[in-house]
Amino acid sequence: MTTTIAVPQRAVALKSRFGAYDALTITAYAVLYALALALARQAVLADTGIGVVMPAAGISLLWIVARANRPWPLLDYALIAAISTVLVLATGGSVVTAVAGGIAAALQALVCAMILRVGCPRIWSARGARIQTRGELWTFIGAALAGPFVSAPLLEAGSLLAGGGWDWNIALLWWVRNAVSIIVGVPLGFTVIDFVRRQRSGGGVRGLSSSHLEVRAHPIEWYALLLLSPAIHWVWFMEFGHLNLVFPLLALACWSGARLPTVFVMLQGVLVATAVILVTLLGGGGPFASMTEPSAQIAVAHLYIAMAIVIGLALAAERDQRELLLEELGKARRQAEEQSTLLETIIENMSEGVRVVDPDGQVILRNRAADALLLGPDHPALRGGSLHLSTTNDLAGVRTMDGAPLDGDAASLAAALPAGKTVGVDLLVQPAGVSDERIVTFTAARLPEPASGIITVLRDVTAERRELRRAAQVQAGLLPTDSPHVPGYDLAARFVPAGSVGGDFYDWYTIDHGVVLTLADVMGKGTGAAILAATTRSLLRAHGGGEDVVQPLVEAERGMTRDLDNAGAFVTVFRSFVHAPTGDVTYVDAGHGLSAVLTRKGAVRRLEANGFPLGVAPDEPRFAAHDRLDPGDMLLVVSDGVLDAVGGSIDELAAVWAALSRDATATEVVEAVVERAAAGDPDDDLTVLALRRSPDCDTGSSEA
Repeated sequence: MTTTIAVPQRAVALKSRFGAYDALTITAYAVLYALALALARQAVLADTGIGVVMPAAGISLLWIVARANRPWPLLDYALIAAISTVLVLATGGSVVTAVAGGIAAALQALVCAMILRVGCPRIWSARGARIQTRGELWTFIGAALAGPFVSAPLLEAGSLLAGGGWDWNIALLWWVRNAVSIIVGVPLGFTVIDFVRRQRSGGGVRGLSSSHLEVRAHPIEWYALLLLSPAIHWVWFMEFGHLNLVFPLLALACWSGARLPTVFVMLQGVLVATAVILVTLLGGGGPFASMTEPSAQIAVAHLYIAMAIVIGLALAAERDQRELLLEELGKARRQAEEQSTLLETIIENMSEGVRVVDPDGQVILRNRAADALLLGPDHPALRGGSLHLSTTNDLAGVRTMDGAPLDGDAASLAAALPAGKTVGVDLLVQPAGVSDERIVTFTAARLPEPASGIITVLRDVTAERRELRRAAQVQAGLLPTDSPHVPGYDLAARFVPAGSVGGDFYDWYTIDHGVVLTLADVMGKGTGAAILAATTRSLLRAHGGGEDVVQPLVEAERGMTRDLDNAGAFVTVFRSFVHAPTGDVTYVDAGHGLSAVLTRKGAVRRLEANGFPLGVAPDEPRFAAHDRLDPGDMLLVVSDGVLDAVGGSIDELAAVWAALSRDATATEVVEAVVERAAAGDPDDDLTVLALRRSPDCDTGSSEA
């Protein structure tokens, strides 16, 4: 029988996250921390029970940073406290002192880690990296001072509980000694970690310059500073016993910070610290030995060490930050130059011309295509190279489409361009000495701030415009040229395309006793709409010829459903048969809804749509509707371009209808509607169809 033990999901997840890296890291740092602490416990001041040096303080912070953002972080602090407690007990400390020291060591590491996590996110997320900037250095120094300072009261509390009373020397020595340990050891540890990481990622052993240990002075100089600084301190301390004479030695820290690589500044600090401590304690000499209190000697010696190291590191960090900034600036400059070269190559090889002028109208950039369009391909002012800047007046051969010269110089034309808008216009271009006249589209816009000037893109559209002109001629040829003669009726129409060609059309033809009228509007405008409009007209013509207005629409829709689907378009159609003797109107409106009967008495009777546009619902049945034109009445049909131009609503269109004169001819009404729509700056095709029954027309009831 197999027994299944349920393991909580959280425990499984934590176990899977806590891997070999964490176990190895914790073990290695725990051993290092224990060895450093055991070494420090061999040199303890008798009156305080506190070690003279504490490299373990720096190792504890390196431990916490190496485990940044890893699972079970409290385990690290617990181990630091436990190891500290056990070793203090093992080296003769009391239980209370040991426990207080263990908790203080863990709290110290916690405070330092919290400050680094917030103030040095790059170092924290990298789990240890070389200090590079001034901000990182001062944040680190603040952490090194804050951690021991916050945890020092725990040592005093332990002393009180152990019956030793309050002793300021304990707190002072703990704070100064541990802060110096962190300031000396941690930056060096970060640099070593960063160096090892770079070697592993790059493979092999690399030179100093590629390892971020750049040599900024001659090797003799930095080796001399590295090795002679501790020797000079030893000799100086043994020869001069006055405290004031120690500070000239800080010049060595200034020298090393200004000249040596940062890692050697740290190494020099470690060696100087070792020399100062050894001279003060073991040699019994030096300016600090003149103090009677041993704790004061150690505290002042550590303060001097901290001062020397901070000066060297501050100068080195300032220099490194400056060099990093210069490196970034150099990189940015190279990238900008590469992008500029790429942009220049792109602009120079564009098929469209590019022309840039300053606010005074002076050309500051013009590519090869613009040169060829404005000056001609063989102009003597053109030179080899790119982005030509000849001073030749490159607008001399530019005229408007009606042949008139440009109104104003380059500066005034630039000033007239509205801000924030792009303006496009077709112009005729014929440089001097060039026989071929071209149609060129000039698309201009102001350069955004902080730049100033005008950029213009020039595109030769001669072939396109010629094709459109031919297409417009073809489309115009499809429209009726003459009004049919319908006794007693006046017929007129007008088509104004938004471009050279459009998607509207009108058509008419006479049959016995009447006339068939059609106005259709293809969704959209331009060449595609014009092709669909021609197709619609052809199909309606092919299936028309009689009085039936419904069946031709049904057959036309059936024949072009696939084309409309492929184009994603539809067609609105109004088609009617007007019986001339009676004025009866039989019509079908496929989604158009823009037709009306204008009565002689001034009323407007709108003819509603009675079906969907062609291509929307091909299977829906279609029906005819009926109305009547009395003598003096007019049937008026417009496209949606007219609707949009007069305001966009049926009520606004009805107001236009109502304002039309009832005594005007069909031609006069059509022209009035077109004039009113054109005043509204239309952006769609305009089509108007009008059939007016004469007021004198016999209302006879005779049937044909």
